[in-house]
Amino acid sequence: MNELVRSLIELLSVRSDTPEGRKALFELVRSRLEDLGLSVVTGGAADSPAMLAANGVGGVAFAAHLDTVPAGEGWTRRDGEVVGDRVYGLGAADMKGGMAAMLAAARALKEEDVPFSLLVTTDEEELMTGAEFLAKRPEVRLASGIVVGEPTDLRVAWKEKGISRLTLTAHGVAAHASMPWQGDNAIMRMVGLLERLRPMLEVPDGPTEGLTLVVSNIKGGTRSNIIPDRCDAQLNARFPFPVTGKEVRARLVRALEGEEYDLAVQYELPAFETPPGSSLIKALLEVGAAGIFAVPYATEAAIYSAVNPLVAVCGPGSPGLAHSKDENVEARQLEGAFHLYRALGRRLQG
Repeated sequence: MNELVRSLIELLSVRSDTPEGRKALFELVRSRLEDLGLSVVTGGAADSPAMLAANGVGGVAFAAHLDTVPAGEGWTRRDGEVVGDRVYGLGAADMKGGMAAMLAAARALKEEDVPFSLLVTTDEEELMTGAEFLAKRPEVRLASGIVVGEPTDLRVAWKEKGISRLTLTAHGVAAHASMPWQGDNAIMRMVGLLERLRPMLEVPDGPTEGLTLVVSNIKGGTRSNIIPDRCDAQLNARFPFPVTGKEVRARLVRALEGEEYDLAVQYELPAFETPPGSSLIKALLEVGAAGIFAVPYATEAAIYSAVNPLVAVCGPGSPGLAHSKDENVEARQLEGAFHLYRALGRRLQG
């Protein structure tokens, strides 16, 4: 356990909420994997690189990301501070704790000459282009299972929602604010559009089952004495499998029928699910995972599942601590994740 804690503290010592920090941590992890004797391939975007480290051919693929969201305010603990059984720091749960456990499992599996691979990215919190690069590798397609180490309290997340980020635009006519009858206020047009969407903005009964839609940002107007001729609203839709982003857009179009507007897609990630009866999830439960559940958020699992149906999310740390102040992970969960990953690698090495 002490080795796991030291490893996590080393990862936490490199802040990775900036492009420079992400690259520095990427190089640190690459050096550790090369020191283990793994075959390492890097690629992806220059400012958000990804790597695949393999021992032999086949086996389980362990997936992790090194980037974090910005720290925010109100922290009372230092990065790498240990209090009792908890290790504090930005990314401790999401997901440097999972990365530390995977590095330890990699060392153990390498010593036993068990085939496996590690998938490491640096832009999971944004566009997930690293996962898209790695998903093209044959090691991902041929893996006997892919485990994404996001924080789940060592439970298995078998289902998660997809994402659709869209820009809704209302157009008007500019005029002097003293003569509003000569213009057409785009902000007021947007008010009408959002009112039409109100039924879709209501929270569904089941957080992992229904479609959710959030207005996350509105921008309209340039000066207080000008009638605005444009207003943009950023929409964030989360949808369960097997709903698609195309179906979400169709629902928006039906809700806004008869209105004038533009709707543009900024980013989409599909929803995914792996049946609980799959060989991967059965194996995870047999080697110690603490049950299964569905989640409303999205991870790189959705990208990997497009090329390999055996994907699940399971890692140390509480999901509720991700992106929070005084983020932390319990040392006992780090140890539990290490044992789980090592046992899974042994179980699914064929």
